[in-house]
Amino acid sequence: MAERAHPLEPGFQDRWVFRLRKGFLPWISKVRSPYRAAFMWRYNWVSAYCFNKDVIDVPCGMGWGTSLIRGTRSLRGYDLSPDAIDEAKSLYRKKATFEVGDMAKLDLPDASVDVVSCLEGIEHVPVEVGQKFLAEAHRVLRPGGRLLISSPYCRTAAHSGNPYHIHEYQPEEIQLLIGSYFKIENCERRDVDVMTVLYLTCQKTK
Repeated sequence: MAERAHPLEPGFQDRWVFRLRKGFLPWISKVRSPYRAAFMWRYNWVSAYCFNKDVIDVPCGMGWGTSLIRGTRSLRGYDLSPDAIDEAKSLYRKKATFEVGDMAKLDLPDASVDVVSCLEGIEHVPVEVGQKFLAEAHRVLRPGGRLLISSPYCRTAAHSGNPYHIHEYQPEEIQLLIGSYFKIENCERRDVDVMTVLYLTCQKTK
């Protein structure tokens, strides 16, 4: 999974734009990046479930998103890329613990965490890896614990064309898959360009 959100990427930067008002008055205004706004929203969404909880974020990339999760008792980020984990440690070690880890085989004891966060991650791996991740998330969550997961799909085609997206789940497909492991408490949709992102709040009930 090579596509990773980074605060220095141009697509995540707000821009200052020079305009003329009424054709002659100079005016500078800020144009906010829709991708940055969506990124900040999703980690605010996760934070609402994390007060005094043991939380893992997987895959965490270079740690920017993980560092935005607030109020936890403990916070750990896992990613398959050693380079991404090295960068996460160098930038955000005061915010969270970061370790190399495989989402298909989490190196954690059974029933050891309260929240598993997986944002914009499941579409980057083959379907069979996604299934293994959901089983692993169920295993490591305590009874009543929550999986917070987002999954994007393209509204105008079967696939967005993003070369890093191995499988973009349709809404019914991802909900059916998750429903094999969790009770889906809530599903929220948010649009960014031609993509709609599903945000699913899921609870371990057995």
